[in-house]
Amino acid sequence: MQKMNLTCDRKMALVVDDDEICRCVTAEILENLGMEVDLAPDAEQAVSMAKANIYDLLVLDLYMPSMNGPELAEILLENGLATEDRVFLLTGEEPDAVKKMHAGLDLPILRKPLERARIESFLSRQLAETQPPDTEEHETPHIEGFDIPRAIANFMGYESAFFNILREFPDYGAKFISEYASYLRTKNFKECRRLAHSIRGSSLMIGATELNMLAMELETTCLTSSDIEPVKASFKVVEKKILEASENVKKHFQLIDNDWAEF
Repeated sequence: MQKMNLTCDRKMALVVDDDEICRCVTAEILENLGMEVDLAPDAEQAVSMAKANIYDLLVLDLYMPSMNGPELAEILLENGLATEDRVFLLTGEEPDAVKKMHAGLDLPILRKPLERARIESFLSRQLAETQPPDTEEHETPHIEGFDIPRAIANFMGYESAFFNILREFPDYGAKFISEYASYLRTKNFKECRRLAHSIRGSSLMIGATELNMLAMELETTCLTSSDIEPVKASFKVVEKKILEASENVKKHFQLIDNDWAEF
């Protein structure tokens, strides 16, 4: 049985998610709430890190390759690497769908985007007190394809954390397109659906509302169609939207970087 980490002021969290943006978003939020955060992209690395460290909070994505969140939670619990009161499942799915996947485990569920009240309730009970985000009012920039106020709310008001993640979106989008096209060529519908689910969650977090709806349609098509052509068509629509959004993000940060260069 693990003991709570009381030897240092900053509490430790482990975030396990195969999606890079969701992983980084969750980490940014927890760091702004005063935690030290380790990241793992899959269950194997998560188990290794849990053996080497004592974590006060473990956030496990529901859908991951090779092993999902509930399966990982069982391994962590059975091996004394975590306790149920410290493990959360993170998902964009409805609670009933999640419960079907972890029958026998009564794990709390964090929805994407993260719910500030749920996180703060946990922190207030078990972890260190933190400072609220800066609430100074200023003009919110406009980036085509993104609902910036909604995204900042998803980041619990931490604007710098949001824009740090957004700057990485073009690279993330390019990687998604490459991986998805590769799985599509081999007709690996399982991995295609997983990737669609990942970008559905990450696009929701960063306020890319149109992309989120298209990713949802892609995930549904992967699940319901046995024919590759509808999946290809749906992917092409998502690909186009990713490329458009990436160009808009690049233009936004080019303007900002140019303004800074003038000082």
